[in-house]
Amino acid sequence: MKELFTSAIRKASEIRLKLGYSLYEPVNVYDICSKLEIDVQFVDINMEGLYVNNKNLNNISPKILISRLRPFPRRVFTCGHELGHHVFNHGLKLDILTEENDSSKYKSNDEILVDTFSAHLLMPITSIQSEFKKRKLGFSTATEIDYYVISSVLGVGYQTLIIHCKINRLIDDYKYCELAKHTPAKIFKKYFGSVDEKTYFKIIDFKTNNSPIDLEVSNYLVIPSDFEVDGQYLEKVKSTEIGTLYIAKKSGISSIYSNTNCCFTRIQPQNYIGFAEYRHLEN
Repeated sequence: MKELFTSAIRKASEIRLKLGYSLYEPVNVYDICSKLEIDVQFVDINMEGLYVNNKNLNNISPKILISRLRPFPRRVFTCGHELGHHVFNHGLKLDILTEENDSSKYKSNDEILVDTFSAHLLMPITSIQSEFKKRKLGFSTATEIDYYVISSVLGVGYQTLIIHCKINRLIDDYKYCELAKHTPAKIFKKYFGSVDEKTYFKIIDFKTNNSPIDLEVSNYLVIPSDFEVDGQYLEKVKSTEIGTLYIAKKSGISSIYSNTNCCFTRIQPQNYIGFAEYRHLEN
């Protein structure tokens, strides 16, 4: 089993370095797939994801299908999971969406391998440690909002991050249980007010690089109060102690900027169906 984990971590590092990414910076899995010439498509099908290698078909790229029914950050991890099937030459792989799959402790070696690959592609230990160091945070003393900020920066779910930290012994069981009490909905309610249980939000503090911020229409974004946005795409909801809260209102690419920093937001339509490379084009 140790060899399996080592193989997954090594392959995740190889993919990053091959594409010019360091082991410290956040990455976007859809951009990675594009660079590897793998088509990613969001579909309205009740599943997690599907990988088809198409290696027996001339001039047809490998394809990953991702269900739009899954939460926004879950799609990111699922895409990394299906990419794992590609890099390990697993052929056709279908991951069904069921409550049993979410809670089941049994997984095949192939599934453990690609889950580990996805986790370390999106969240290398060095990257997590770097993000904590930038913010002068300790793993045992950081609060749920600190972990949520880092999950936002890395583009993964809050629960995904804290489980990854627990598995890799960055935090102990006690700290994990403490953090797990705070669901994203509870965090949002505590700091920003009541919201629908399934609403997704990101908190970006601009203490890392200027990677594009991916959102979906209806998602919320919290940024420092000295940043300006394009009101055509992001509508201000209110000012808070943590930053200014916005809601994504329109799909497209826009800028966020201050006197010292800037980046782009890429907003896709709510429940988008289609190819990932076109996801943030305006309607």
